[in-house]
Amino acid sequence: MYIISQDSYFVMGMDKLLKAINPHATHTLVAFDRGDGKILFFSMNSLLYILSEEKGFNSFICTRFISIDKSSSVSLLRHEIRKILNFLKGHEDIYSFREVHFSATEYKIMLRFLEYQSSDTISQALGIDKKIVSNYKNAILRKLGLNSMAELIHIYNNWNDCFCCSEGKVMPDAMFLPRIGTNELKMIRRANKLASEPAVSPLYSGSFCHIPAIRAGQRYLLTTWQ
Repeated sequence: MYIISQDSYFVMGMDKLLKAINPHATHTLVAFDRGDGKILFFSMNSLLYILSEEKGFNSFICTRFISIDKSSSVSLLRHEIRKILNFLKGHEDIYSFREVHFSATEYKIMLRFLEYQSSDTISQALGIDKKIVSNYKNAILRKLGLNSMAELIHIYNNWNDCFCCSEGKVMPDAMFLPRIGTNELKMIRRANKLASEPAVSPLYSGSFCHIPAIRAGQRYLLTTWQ
């Protein structure tokens, strides 16, 4: 299982835990620190599919993944991760997770909130009453299981930071860099790779691996350097 997080302490602790559970596990699954205290678990294929979609973050936030609290005790984390590993091994298909469905208006309003627009601005832009905007906002948060738009924006910013995204979508020169000897996986921009960086291990079998995006001009999301 790969770990994706902006929290280096979490990465170290999670890496140690995963090695204790199964030091020889294959990297077909992902543990993603969403940035709001939740760790999400899903298959690598699911992540690649979402990253390659034009909607990017908007597809991700509408998908229900298995999750546990980041603040859980080590013993609980170990117990839950064992169950998650056993479950996901048999359910790695990208369509095995329930999705949240928004109406067209809810979707438009969510995008505008992610652009830091106020309720007043959204009300004027869409030509609807401010109270109706507030009702839509509450419906969006209820469907996503969040408490505030500030929390959604925080998750959005963490997504952009973790996956080198601009406006929720992966930049064309971004790629994954797995760290040798650990379960950590980072996405970086190709131009940012330094000559002093250590060689990395392949993501799957073979010494060089390209997995093209489904859309967006055949971007390469996954690759390794030698």
